[in-house]
Amino acid sequence: MNKKRILVVDDDSDIILSMKAILEKNGHEVETARSENECMEKYAFFSPDIIFLDMMMENMDSGFRVCKGIRESDRDVKIYMLSSVGSDNAGTTDVHEVGFNGSMEKPVSPEYLLKMVE
Repeated sequence: MNKKRILVVDDDSDIILSMKAILEKNGHEVETARSENECMEKYAFFSPDIIFLDMMMENMDSGFRVCKGIRESDRDVKIYMLSSVGSDNAGTTDVHEVGFNGSMEKPVSPEYLLKMVE
């Protein structure tokens, strides 16, 4: 297994704590952020390999704005959208067109989370 640098971004502390614990237990280096601004600051100094990004934080389109901002300068980092709205809304937006590598419904199972990291 390759150790990855992972940024978990969510305004829900429980989601952050559970994902961080799973990822660190499996040997990955993890930073967390709870807002758009904090995400961009951590992204700049941490240079993650993967970002798990909540779609809705301060505003309904927070995740989309962050993803778009990162994609303007970085096409390589993997960005996965975290959403609690369910798969019913998956058909309304193509997450790949927006710049995400994929999406995950919260809460994310440990097995699926680790699969996305591999």
